[in-house]
Amino acid sequence: MKGVVILFSLRVDQVRSGMILAKPVFNLNGTKLLEKNYTLDENMIARLENAGAKRLWVTDDSNSFLKDFVPQKIFHETVKVLEDVKVRLTDGKSFDAYTVNEVTHELVEQIIANEMPFAEMVRMKLTENSVSEHMVDVSMLSIMTGKAIGMDKLDMRFLGFASLLHDVGKIFVPAEILAKPAKLNESEMRVVKKHPQIGFDILRNIEGINKHTLSVVLQHHERLDGSGYPFGLQGKSIKLFSRIVAISDIYTAVIREKSYRPRIPIYEAGELLWSDAGAKLDRKLTSTFLRHVVAFPLRSTVKLNNGAVGKVVYQNSDFPTRPIVSVDGEMTDLSESTTLFVSELLAYEYD
Repeated sequence: MKGVVILFSLRVDQVRSGMILAKPVFNLNGTKLLEKNYTLDENMIARLENAGAKRLWVTDDSNSFLKDFVPQKIFHETVKVLEDVKVRLTDGKSFDAYTVNEVTHELVEQIIANEMPFAEMVRMKLTENSVSEHMVDVSMLSIMTGKAIGMDKLDMRFLGFASLLHDVGKIFVPAEILAKPAKLNESEMRVVKKHPQIGFDILRNIEGINKHTLSVVLQHHERLDGSGYPFGLQGKSIKLFSRIVAISDIYTAVIREKSYRPRIPIYEAGELLWSDAGAKLDRKLTSTFLRHVVAFPLRSTVKLNNGAVGKVVYQNSDFPTRPIVSVDGEMTDLSESTTLFVSELLAYEYD
């Protein structure tokens, strides 16, 4: 999450010494008590609490608060569970599906409560260090999409569980292919394209793996026009969960830095998805994903490709990656420009 400042709205008892005020503090009479960028210490925090302050907008340049930031903790716990699954499978052993179920339930509960920090965690990471990290990223975005289309909690859990294991077959793809610092050749691609079937064959024999998971593992690279793999399925032959995971999978892949190419900017990733909507990807699901997952959050601070810095004040539903941005009080509608776009997310507010 390096490079992006997160502004937290915290109760005073959660604020720690060393945190920096992200916004000025005023008393009940409107008198300014402290300026923005003031570095808080224990004494000042106690004085503000005694003065009746309830919440403070703060940031933390060291990012030490993120260690206890609930979404971040859940992410790392889930990655650890999947790494344990990987170890067991590579040793030729089974794994306990219940442990994956447990972390899935926690992810779903937290995303139902507030999905924004999870979306931003995915957005801000430059790289993914493992297949496990990728599967967690995809799962978080898939659960958010399920929430956005009105899925009930049980289906969100099924979707979350399935997407957490969608790429399990890649565990058995040679590391030198997955980490190759160049585009894969035809022979290597044939090896990679076997991973859905490999994952399916492994999971079908493990207790606690449901039909939704098997479908997602087998179908997440299928495309509506039949251009996907491994079977070239078309249209409604591809299950709903698989169509959702396909979108999340593409998005997380293209916004990550690869050894052979830089990461694709968020606006470009969104437009890449939209260009495939209706042909390869489900149009309605892609639209929902762009509006609820990819769109820059209101009040976030962004940098435009011309160097200007502003705040997102309105999200264009037809162009989710091209919001209206206030720059020095002047409104700029990025949907009306073909050359101006958000190049970087600088800060967002977590309340």
